[in-house]
Amino acid sequence: MNQNRFAPLYLPGALLLFVLLAGGIAVFYADKMAGEAESVLRAKTQALSAARQKHANAGLEKDILLRFRETYAALEKVGFVGAEQRINWVDNLRMANRESRLFGVEYQIGQQEPFSGGTDLGVGDLPMKQSTMKVKLPLLHEGDLMPFFRTLAGQKSGVFMMNSCELWRVSTGSSLQAQPNLSAECELSWITVSERSEEGGKE
Repeated sequence: MNQNRFAPLYLPGALLLFVLLAGGIAVFYADKMAGEAESVLRAKTQALSAARQKHANAGLEKDILLRFRETYAALEKVGFVGAEQRINWVDNLRMANRESRLFGVEYQIGQQEPFSGGTDLGVGDLPMKQSTMKVKLPLLHEGDLMPFFRTLAGQKSGVFMMNSCELWRVSTGSSLQAQPNLSAECELSWITVSERSEEGGKE
């Protein structure tokens, strides 16, 4: 008799249980979908941030190129940036000899190799290379040596460093004054900056 008294409550109770169960399932899936949506949103946000950063970097690189374009062009013109200009080196070596009114010049150029002095100059991250040139000059007196190299530098055929120089007296056996009394042998390093990996040129 007591069971019959609660019989009318079975259907509402079952409906309530169904609603609670369905609600729990809905909440579970809603939380799962919200988590997935949050992950997708986070990934999209990171991708957008990376794209904006890349765009900003591209703009910065463009500004740097525009700002230093004239400087780069000037360095390229004098042979410091780009491929070696060995023919120009030799031509200007001979021209400097004529302008300095010396007695001729002999030269020998080695293979191109990495320039290790960039670290000491604070530009170790640049792809700098060097080619060693040995120069032999007959001189009237020691005062002719440095004007010759200043004339060579003024030709703007490249950038070089003087590594060493040796002077010794020579005997020509002639009483003429316009004859070399000294001989100089110097070693130079012609320095270039290039993004390409290049072998040393050949004469």
